[in-house]
Amino acid sequence: MKSNADDPKLVSARHKDVFEDILEERRTSSDLRFAARARDVPRFRLNKERPPHKIKEDVLKSDRVQYAIEQVCQDTGLPKAEVINQAKTIVDEMAHNLRTGAIRVFAFFLMKVLKQLYQRIYVNEEGIEKVRMLIQDYPILLMPTHRSYMDFLLMSYVFYHYDLPLPVIAAAMDFMGMKFFGWLLRNSGAFYIRRSFGEDTLYWAVFTEYVQTQICNGDSPIEFYVEGTRSRTSKSYAPKFGMLSAALEPYFKAHIPDIMVIPVSISYDRILEESLYAYELLGVPKPKESTSGLIKARKVLEEDFGNVHIFFGEPISIRQFSEGRVDRSKHSLAPRYIVSLTQEEQEMIRVFGHHVVLVHQHNMVISVWSMVAAILVQSQQGVTVRQMLREVEWMKRLASNLGAYIDWPVNESAETMLRASLALHHNIISINNDDVIQLQVAPPIVRGNAVQQHVAVMQTAAQHVMLSMYRNQIIHVFIRPAMIALSINSCRGEELSLDDLYQKYVFLENLLCRDFVFVPDNTRKDFEHTLSTLAHIGALVLEAGAIAVKKSINKTISFLSHMLEPFLIGYWVMCQFLLSSRLQVSAKPLARTQKTLVKEMQALSARLLQEGVIHHYEVLSMDMANNCLHALYHMGGVSKEKRDGVLYMYPNVAQLSTITEQIGKYIDVPPLPAVSIDLHTKTITVNAKL
Repeated sequence: MKSNADDPKLVSARHKDVFEDILEERRTSSDLRFAARARDVPRFRLNKERPPHKIKEDVLKSDRVQYAIEQVCQDTGLPKAEVINQAKTIVDEMAHNLRTGAIRVFAFFLMKVLKQLYQRIYVNEEGIEKVRMLIQDYPILLMPTHRSYMDFLLMSYVFYHYDLPLPVIAAAMDFMGMKFFGWLLRNSGAFYIRRSFGEDTLYWAVFTEYVQTQICNGDSPIEFYVEGTRSRTSKSYAPKFGMLSAALEPYFKAHIPDIMVIPVSISYDRILEESLYAYELLGVPKPKESTSGLIKARKVLEEDFGNVHIFFGEPISIRQFSEGRVDRSKHSLAPRYIVSLTQEEQEMIRVFGHHVVLVHQHNMVISVWSMVAAILVQSQQGVTVRQMLREVEWMKRLASNLGAYIDWPVNESAETMLRASLALHHNIISINNDDVIQLQVAPPIVRGNAVQQHVAVMQTAAQHVMLSMYRNQIIHVFIRPAMIALSINSCRGEELSLDDLYQKYVFLENLLCRDFVFVPDNTRKDFEHTLSTLAHIGALVLEAGAIAVKKSINKTISFLSHMLEPFLIGYWVMCQFLLSSRLQVSAKPLARTQKTLVKEMQALSARLLQEGVIHHYEVLSMDMANNCLHALYHMGGVSKEKRDGVLYMYPNVAQLSTITEQIGKYIDVPPLPAVSIDLHTKTITVNAKL
């Protein structure tokens, strides 16, 4: 059991700013009594209570599903009875349940697990009280961040703790196959959906109706992740719009007067799956979700994962958000089951999805360890504890000036906070006899065979990738200032006009659009706001409508510039690799699948790391490589073509050369050799120096 009362250096308390720890009381009371207590939960005032089997009946009898059944019969020639059975199978596979007995069992065991894993679970109670009031008058959509498997468990626990109706959660099919646990989740409110529906008309109809009938009737709050999947990198993902569109359609078609959306930001001191994520990012396949795997993973209960902060953001009224953006009367003559959102509604959904992600980021709680990680990524040789204290306090001021909330209780000293964070992440860093904080990595294998050397590189890379994951918890605070800082830091002239600075900013936003979330069509506004903020905090000097470059080169600009270096090095290596592709007989670059390109680029990067040509192990991340290819495609540097249903990619040499040259203006590029790679024999041939 984790208890701060046993720690002579108390680094947090039950009440902290707007947060209250909801674990403290549970440590001194009966878990069984807590799980079995009577719960008086508020209900939506217009709700007509329905058992789960009635919800399924209503879905199957709905006009939408009946219309889809008729369509499928016409398109496929199948008997209607067979298509009806398919619809029943889909809804049975999908549907949730809410059994009181299962929920109490779930609450009992979850309580014990949470007390073992975490020191404290902080919740802003003001946000909870707003949910309690709104839930009686509006359908509620909960949109939490998604950084861990623990997210939906924590959300359900919080609602159970505060006597709120348990949310109905959109869960991936992966969990359904887990013996007992899959059943327990379903009976505690999870409904299972496929990751991709494709062109399956019937599945789309059942899914859409299943979500919308519960929104319109207010059966339970609906919970889903606007980012679509767990972020393995701890960065926010761009929003996905399928579930969001289905959830907001009843408002657009005037079936309900409003929907309230609650963005929820969940911040972890230490992520449960940190090691798993690191190896996934390096290409090691994710283990299949299974009950046996869950049981084998119980040793994590012996570890300390620090605190969790759960912030319920300001409720967003869809009626207010869409005011002046959409005209609901356009649907007045069309049947409700015909899915046909207007262009204005689709645009509003796009804007709203990005808005929710930015609210998530704004409400994240930044730990001291995130700042330590950001500093260590730029100081791979290590930093003394004394120097780290100075750097962390400086970074805290900078992040706070940029709007971040730092988890730093006013009654705690910097050294206390730093030592506590270092102890929590003892698996990533160590402190040597000279009091230097260093990343824990295995010594390089000099004389081993190729396989042994590759394994050693990947083990070292996993530590670096884990460190970068925690840096990513704060990078959203700095990304826009960093793009301006990098443009200034790389300028060779005495001054930089604001027009030229903006063009550099636009290039970087286009290049990094998959690694970071930028609001579409908001570039100029973001640029001007960031420029004004940096000038206000004294990070840059404006003279006669231009940046005074030499006067603006300072610690802040330098630090922010180097924050983007791993990404630009990785992108530059990918560009050079693509340009080195051997030509076909027709003089056209060789086309390969995206998966092949990523693996080959990773093999090249590993070789360059071993030879000391580059130093950022983060470039081995397949997430970074995939993001780079997507960005290059949208910038015209790469083209795609389909062959026998398989998508291939190949470089557009002229445009890609221009992009590569542009990237080289922002960073000091390494003397990269020209190479060719044979993935099947795993050999890399160095042809000549560039």
